[in-house]
Amino acid sequence: MEVRHSIAGLFKSMKTEIQTANIEIMKSTDIPKEEPIERRDLFTFIVSVMRTAAMYTLRTEYQNSYMHLLTTVLSWSYEIFTYFVCVHIEILFMCSLYIYYDDGDLEFLVNCLIQTIIYLWTISMKLYFRRFRHSTLSDIISTVNDKHQLRSAHGFTYVTVSGALRQSNLWIKSYVYCCFIGTIFWLVLPIAYRDRSLPLGCWYPFDYKQPIVYEVVFFLQAVGQIQVAAAFASSSGFHMVLGILISGQYDLLICSLKNILATSYLKMGATIPELSELQAAQSVADAEVNQYSYSVEMQASMTELMQQQGPSNAMDLPTAFRHSLSRCLEHHRYIICVLEKMERFYNPIWLFKIGEVTFLMCLVAFVSTKSTTANSIMRMVSLGQYLLLVLYELFIICYFADVVYQNSQRCGEALWRSPWQLHMRQLRSYYIIFLINSRRPFRLTAGKIYNLNVDRFRSTITTAFSFLTLLQKMDARG
Repeated sequence: MEVRHSIAGLFKSMKTEIQTANIEIMKSTDIPKEEPIERRDLFTFIVSVMRTAAMYTLRTEYQNSYMHLLTTVLSWSYEIFTYFVCVHIEILFMCSLYIYYDDGDLEFLVNCLIQTIIYLWTISMKLYFRRFRHSTLSDIISTVNDKHQLRSAHGFTYVTVSGALRQSNLWIKSYVYCCFIGTIFWLVLPIAYRDRSLPLGCWYPFDYKQPIVYEVVFFLQAVGQIQVAAAFASSSGFHMVLGILISGQYDLLICSLKNILATSYLKMGATIPELSELQAAQSVADAEVNQYSYSVEMQASMTELMQQQGPSNAMDLPTAFRHSLSRCLEHHRYIICVLEKMERFYNPIWLFKIGEVTFLMCLVAFVSTKSTTANSIMRMVSLGQYLLLVLYELFIICYFADVVYQNSQRCGEALWRSPWQLHMRQLRSYYIIFLINSRRPFRLTAGKIYNLNVDRFRSTITTAFSFLTLLQKMDARG
C-alpha cells in the first residue's frame, strides 16, 4: 500500500515538473511582442490634403469665439478663392475650344480638351466632398476613428493594426507626392524656356505678357495646378486609405476567428495542459503563408494568456464559444457598416471616373505621339507624367477595391484554421451558420454597374487604347 502511494506521488511530482518545463519552453520560444498601440486619428494626412483642396472644413473647434469666427471666415474665403481659380480656368479652356475649333490644330484642341476634363473633374470633386456629401464624409471618418479595433482577440497568436497603418501612410504619401510633382512640373516649363509663356496654354481676352499681368496670371494658374493635384489625390487617396484600413480590420477579424477556440478556453478558465493541447492542434495552421494582407502575426506567451484567463469553470464551452463568436460578429458588422457607407459615398463618382480616365488616357497618349514642337521633349515628359498618374489613380481605385473583396471572402477560411475537429459535436451548429453567412463577399462598384477589380483596370486600358487608335485614324484622314 505504501509502495502504491509512493509510486503515485512520484508520478504526480513528475507531471508537475513536466508542466513546469513546458511552460518554460513556451516562454523561451515566444516571438517578441509588438509595442502596444494607442487609438489615434487615422486620417490626419489625407484630411490635410483635403483642406488644401478646400474639400474639408478647417478646424473650428476653438473655445475662443473670436478664433472660431476667424477660422470660419478664412475657410469660406479660401474656398471661394479656389472655386474662382478653377472655374475661371475651366471657362478659358472652353472658350479656347470654341474660338480655335476651325483652325484645324488637333494637337492644341486635344490639349485644351484634356485640361477642360481635368478642371471639370476638380470642380466636381470639390463640390461633392465639401458641399453635397460632406456629412457622409465626416460620418465615415468619425466611425472609423471611433470604432476601429486595435488588436485581435486574445489567443495563441494575435495581430494589431500597426501593419495596416504603416502601409496606409506609405501608400498615401507616395501617391500624394506623385500627384503634386506631376502637376506642378508644368509650372517649371515656362521658367525653363524663359519665353514668358504660361504653364497652361489657353486663350485670354487680354495680353497676359504685360508686366505684373503675367505674374498674376502665372500665380493663378499655379494655384489651379495645386488644386488639381490636391483634388485628385484627395478623391482617390481617401478611397485607398479606407481600403487599406478595412483590410487591416479584416486581418484582425481573421486572426480572432482563427483563435476563437483559444479565446473560448480562456473564458472557461482552462488549465495549462488543456491550453497546450489546443495549441498543439492549432499549430498546424500557423505554417500557412499569406494569411493576412498587411499584418504580421505575433505569438502570445502563456503568461499573458493566463493573465487573461477567466475563473475556473466559469462557463461551459458552448457558452464561451458563443460569447467569443458574438465579438467576432460585432466586429464583422462594423466592417460591413463602413464598407456600405464607403460604397454609398463613392459608387456615383466612380462611374464617371471610369469614363474620365478612359478619355484622359486616350487624349494624353494621342498628344504625346503628336507633339512635334521644338520643345516637345519637355512637353512629352509632362504628358508622360500625366499618363502615368492617370494609370496610377485607376490602379489604386481598382486594386484596393479588389483587396477588400478578397478579404471579405476569407472569414470562412479563417474559422477553418481553428482546431474545429476537437469539438465539432458541440459547436457544429455555430460553425455551419457562420460559414453559410460568410459566403457573401462585399463588392465595391462603380455606379452599381461595374465591379471594381483588377479586371476592370485592364478592360479600361484596353478601351482607352481602342479610342486612341480611332483618334489616330481620324487624324490621318484629316
